[in-house]
Amino acid sequence: MSQNAPGALAPTSSFSSAVFYKPPRILLVNIMDNAKGTEEHFVRTLKAASPDAQITLARMSCAKSDAKYFKEQDHLLSDRYVDWHDELGQKPYDLVIVTGINRGSLSYDDLGEQYSEFWDESRALFRAIQSNIRSGNVKHTALVCWSAFAAMKELYGVDKGIHDQKFYGLFAHTLDNPSHPLTRGMGTQAILAPQSRYSYMNDNQLNAVIDDHNGEVVMNGPDGPAIWTLEDRKITCFINHLEYGIDTLAREFKRDRATTSPDFPPPLNYNPDDIYSDQNRQTFGRLEKVCAAFYRNLIELAHGAPVNFAPQRDRVTEITATAPPIRTHTGLKLLIP
Repeated sequence: MSQNAPGALAPTSSFSSAVFYKPPRILLVNIMDNAKGTEEHFVRTLKAASPDAQITLARMSCAKSDAKYFKEQDHLLSDRYVDWHDELGQKPYDLVIVTGINRGSLSYDDLGEQYSEFWDESRALFRAIQSNIRSGNVKHTALVCWSAFAAMKELYGVDKGIHDQKFYGLFAHTLDNPSHPLTRGMGTQAILAPQSRYSYMNDNQLNAVIDDHNGEVVMNGPDGPAIWTLEDRKITCFINHLEYGIDTLAREFKRDRATTSPDFPPPLNYNPDDIYSDQNRQTFGRLEKVCAAFYRNLIELAHGAPVNFAPQRDRVTEITATAPPIRTHTGLKLLIP
C-alpha cells in the first residue's frame, strides 16, 4: 500500500520502472457487502494476471451510511479504500472493474425501495463509467455478474426477469468468436463453466442491444450471451463464473440448504456429493487455465499492450482438457447476481 495514495495497492514487480512501459492502472470498485473476501479474490486474480498492476480500491459513498447493506462496513471505510467518485473522472485508468453483489433475487424496483441509496449511486456509477469510457479517461471497464445486469438496464434499457429458483450449476459455453482478443489462448472447444444466479435477460433483446452498440458476443452460455463486449470493445460484461473452484458450487448448495430450505435443489450437472471426481478434476483444471487467460486478456485489451513481466512459461497458448492441481475457493465469497 502506498503511503501517499489511500486505496492504492503497490505493484509487486520490480520492473515497473521500465522506461517505455507503464504498468496497468486498475480501479476496483468493490460493491459487495462481504467486501474483504471479494477484495482478496480480485486482487489475487489480477496480480496473477499482471503482477505489476497498480490497483486502487474504491467503495460506494453510501457505504458510510448504509450498514444494513454493507455488512463489512469497517473494512470498506478503512484507508485501504477511497470513494469511487474521487477517482473516476479525476484520474485516468486503463481498467475499471465493478464487482457483483448478492441481491439478484430482487427486482430493480424492490432494490430501489429496500436499498435506495445503493441503487441510486449504482446508477450514477454506471453513467459515470460510460461517460469516462466515451471521453477516453477510462480505456475499458469490466462489469461482473449483477453489475452487468444492472448496467444493461440503466445504460441500454434491458430489463431482467427473476427465476423462481436459483439457476446454478455447470453448463456448456461456446466460444462464438475465437479470434476475439478476450479468448486468446482458450482454444476452440466448448468450455464447461459455472453459472449461479437468479436473474436472466431476454436473449433476443440482449443480442439486439449488443449489435446496436458496436458489441460482440464473446462466449455463449445455456441461455444466451455469457460474456460480451459493447462500445467497440471498451465495455466487457460477464455473468458466468470462470473463477469458481472445484468446491464452490458444493459450498453454495450447503449454504443455501442451511439458510433457505432443506429442500433447496442441488446444482445442475454437478454432484455436490462427488466433488473430486475425475470429470470434475478435468473440468475445473481446464477452467482454471481459462480464467487465467481471460483476466490476462482483459488487462491487455484495456492496457493496449501485452502485460509485461509475467513468466512466459505461464502463458497459455492452447488450453486442453488436462488436469493440473485443483484450485479450491475455501476463502472466496460467493457472488450471485
